[in-house]
Amino acid sequence: EVVTTGNPAAIEVPIFPLNFVLFPDSLLPLKIFEPRYIDMVSACLREKKEFGVVLMKSGRETRGPVSFHEIGTLAQIETFDQGEDGLLHIIAKGTSLFEVIHNEQRKDGLNVATINPVIIDAKCGMPEVELSHLSKLLSEVLENLAEMAPPKPWCLDNAMWVAYRLAELLPLNNEDRLEILLSPNIDIKIKKISAHINKGTKSVR
Repeated sequence: EVVTTGNPAAIEVPIFPLNFVLFPDSLLPLKIFEPRYIDMVSACLREKKEFGVVLMKSGRETRGPVSFHEIGTLAQIETFDQGEDGLLHIIAKGTSLFEVIHNEQRKDGLNVATINPVIIDAKCGMPEVELSHLSKLLSEVLENLAEMAPPKPWCLDNAMWVAYRLAELLPLNNEDRLEILLSPNIDIKIKKISAHINKGTKSVR
């Protein structure tokens, strides 16, 4: 169970439901063509605001009603431009977790939510040898990705950063990724990731 701040000064953000789990520090490239999201991006840039990315439960990304999970990740727009296809291309970066307290869909179809920050215990109690092993594994994977790897510097000595990068790179389904995202502390996240790695290793033997 995640821990929220219970802050009475909760903030309101636009919500972008996707069939995708965004982790903090992950990059999210998007092609924007729906008017509701073009307006959202314009407002976020103008007001220097973030938007919330949540995993869909049902519905479609492009139109119609959707239901989504209450825990998501705030995203900050890093770059934007008009692509050769005429669409608005943006790259957003995950920043921090939040919980939806109240949500409503506006007339233009944009979901807007009142949110509270989610606190994750970043203190790591895992054996140093296990963390070292995962950091080395991640480093090898990132080196092999070459230009597709996240930009350096890589925070390989940061357990949370290592956990989130492995979670997004491992061949996991959205439910598994969401379970890792929702884990209340770094030790549980790492245990879940190690279990997936061990399971994958055994399956190829």
